[in-house]
Amino acid sequence: MTRRADRHEGYRSRAAECAEDAARLERASSRLGTIRFGVFFAALAPWVTAELSAGIPDSFGWLSVPVAAVFFVLVGRHRRLRARLRRAEVAGSLARQGSARLERRWNDLPEPAAGVAPSDHPWAHDLDLYGRASLRSLLGPVYTPVGHAALDRWLLEPWDAAEALRRQEAVRELRPRDELRERAGVEGALLDPVDPQSLARFLEWCGTPGQVPGWLRWVAWIGPTIFVALVVGHATGITGPWLWTLPLAAQGVLAWGWGHRLHETFGRASSGLPGLRRYHRLFAVWEGERFESALLADAEGALRSDSGTASEALARLDRLLQMADTRLSSLHPVFAIALLWDVHVGRGMDEWRRSAGSHVAEWMRALGDLEAAASVATLASDHPDWTFPAFLDPEVDPIFEAAGLGHPLISDAVRVANDVTLGPPGAVLLVTGSNMSGKSTLLRSLGLSVVLAGLGGPVCAERVRLSTVRLFTSMRVQDSIEAGVSFFMAELNRLAALLRITPPAESEGPAVLYLVDEILQ
Repeated sequence: MTRRADRHEGYRSRAAECAEDAARLERASSRLGTIRFGVFFAALAPWVTAELSAGIPDSFGWLSVPVAAVFFVLVGRHRRLRARLRRAEVAGSLARQGSARLERRWNDLPEPAAGVAPSDHPWAHDLDLYGRASLRSLLGPVYTPVGHAALDRWLLEPWDAAEALRRQEAVRELRPRDELRERAGVEGALLDPVDPQSLARFLEWCGTPGQVPGWLRWVAWIGPTIFVALVVGHATGITGPWLWTLPLAAQGVLAWGWGHRLHETFGRASSGLPGLRRYHRLFAVWEGERFESALLADAEGALRSDSGTASEALARLDRLLQMADTRLSSLHPVFAIALLWDVHVGRGMDEWRRSAGSHVAEWMRALGDLEAAASVATLASDHPDWTFPAFLDPEVDPIFEAAGLGHPLISDAVRVANDVTLGPPGAVLLVTGSNMSGKSTLLRSLGLSVVLAGLGGPVCAERVRLSTVRLFTSMRVQDSIEAGVSFFMAELNRLAALLRITPPAESEGPAVLYLVDEILQ
């Protein structure tokens, strides 16, 4: 309990520290905004005075130039200051969410992740994996589509002891690294939402072939060079007048003919943006770390390739897409024709896809694993008094043994712990008692402990040992008017599903741990 109290105090102290930082940065931002306002008018004053006063020479207006330069420097500084303010606010919000998780104040947490399990999933719907007061809400937050997908896979797919131990090793390594997880959380929270469909379209674009042929690349350099040279020649009298209109007309035809095709690929590359544009900051957080555990080391190593790191590549793509965004400007035709701007941007995107496009899917998968491990590690850090389970050989009995097992979603003040032993295979534990005595809660505690073990996380218990099992639950069976299934038939169907997955005694493979509440009530 002392360690849990320390965690409470840590979140409260961090929230107060971030609030103080945010208030200080807000004051500094307000002062700098006032200074910017004054410098802006100070930059206008010499120019306006020179224009309106007959007795003042026009050269006096040039004093506006250095003052304007100061203004733009202040704009950049103000933007960086506002970014620091936003990060302090987000860090404070993460700390407050941590306190809410510890105190099980579910309504103070962000909107919970939607459940993705099919209706006939073996255990998801009975164990409160999703929803407001759920295991998903108790875990640390994830922000990207790939992070959500990885964590859902860890929650919903069968696992074996080797995979669970691999995850557990990663969670143990990340558990004490609060600062790293906070930095990743802040950068993740600052991301704009990206729906999975947009991410899929972006990944598809990464694998498409180049759009700009080789001859057009040469024309994009030679044509504008000749055009600029003829414009300068016309201005200096070296060449005849209006010769520059010839290359300009040719470039106009090329810009019009290729513009539609290139704008289409620009749009496909922008799928999910601006959300994906800040991903390079999140990748950079993880790239700066070195890990010992296999899962984390493999994931971090996947963020590096011969063409550079994931963050560097995505930052380059961000710059290219900003250049492509000029197509939305009213001045775009000037750049598109005079400089063949779209061709240069398209060529840059082709080169980016050749060097980095094939790695993006792997980068995203690695990011998903890192986010999932960090989410479970946050749970482990929040509950230092919980225990990491030990995994037994499948041939060793018992299948499941726990001391002081409790329900992880119930607060410390009201949680009741029990000692539970299940096994050998074929054994049945019958739990009886009056209404509201905690029978269903005990069954769910068993199921959630198995799910947590599969995540590589700690279990709400003093001690847990288990072997690899297949989990199956039947607790919240519902009828269906749409399907024409009565409550009784729904129970029979659920029990039939249990019998179908239960292997014969002589077969190999993990045993089934089934939790059935009020059979055929």
